[in-house]
Amino acid sequence: MNRSHFLLHGLVLQTKDPDEAAARMSGTAVPYVSELLPGSPPFSTQIFVTQGQRVDLTRALTTGAMRVQATLPEDSYAVILDLRNGLGQHRVADKTVTVGPQYGFVQSPLQRVDAQTATSFEALFLRISREGVMEALEKLLGREAQSELVFDPELRMASAAGRRMRELCDKLRRTLYSTDRQNVGRSQELRNIEGDLITLLLQAQPHNYRRFLHRSSAANPWQIVAAEEFMRANAHLPISLGDVCKAAGTNARTLQHSFQKKRGCSPMEFLRNSRMEEARAGLLQPEENTSVTGEAAHWGFLHFGRFSREYQIRFGELPSETLRRSRRNVGSGRS
Repeated sequence: MNRSHFLLHGLVLQTKDPDEAAARMSGTAVPYVSELLPGSPPFSTQIFVTQGQRVDLTRALTTGAMRVQATLPEDSYAVILDLRNGLGQHRVADKTVTVGPQYGFVQSPLQRVDAQTATSFEALFLRISREGVMEALEKLLGREAQSELVFDPELRMASAAGRRMRELCDKLRRTLYSTDRQNVGRSQELRNIEGDLITLLLQAQPHNYRRFLHRSSAANPWQIVAAEEFMRANAHLPISLGDVCKAAGTNARTLQHSFQKKRGCSPMEFLRNSRMEEARAGLLQPEENTSVTGEAAHWGFLHFGRFSREYQIRFGELPSETLRRSRRNVGSGRS
């Protein structure tokens, strides 16, 4: 990666000159040439940069619809994320990706990308050291990589991996801004965040080495967390194991095995426990029309006798006793 302007931080350029913008973007984002499309509003941009150890972040707020040709050097990978309402179409070889809220874009070294941008956009560019990516790949493989690593360009932002990617980018940006510029190269926290981001890209984004990395029956920690978050958020709905697997980006066998090992229960047992906790929370803080059967039904417990037995075993009292006690506490003014 180009380090001729090492440790840039914050707003580095505000210009109405497209060539000046392209020159600035070539060092920390993606080198490109462009032309303004007919009928486009005048070009203007603001470029913000934060540089890490293996990952540079460049945020661009741009006006002007452009036709762009971009080619990464051989020492870098890039990830492009939309930060507003759509960036435009990006095409590599025979595949076109509409970069926006649903899809990001992954560019591999020496790939030529043809793009047509939106009239106005805000984008985040991650330029990632090829050396760092290959080092992580070979660690996962347990051997030396024999050919070039090439990613599928379409990054699904609505997936668990896409959501985790946004979280890690936000975390990296916050940490870079709060780290003294002189300490960036020595920060173990930054190295860990960058390592998590690179590992996520290798484990979740399709590429030509992917089949060699999916021989383990263990889910990644972020996939377990994604499954838990999905189940908590949708506990009131009749979701299936397949729905949970789709949200976590893994298969049923892997998720079952990993939940049993890490949480001591199956994913569906976790879901049932979450629903039971929610039902109890509703009985502990009842509304005027709260009933045991209504609360049980809302959280998917349609066999009320079984619900009461499980509730009593779990909490040491019947749900009706919880509700009566909660109403007495409300009546007496106690919380």
